[in-house]
Amino acid sequence: MESSLHISFAILTIAVMTVSVLLLEHSGVLARAFRTEILARVDDGDVVKAADISNAALR
Repeated sequence: MESSLHISFAILTIAVMTVSVLLLEHSGVLARAFRTEILARVDDGDVVKAADISNAALR
């Protein structure tokens, strides 16, 4: 008696989607989609140092 291999449609769909996402990530398509660039400038007056905080607390 031969047993047939039954693969669920849901399992097959999830496997295909997983492989597709991995290939897209490997090719760099998803890296560009989720990359964020921080375009900020910090001036010296905006930086708070620990010494400034401790001097303010002592006054």
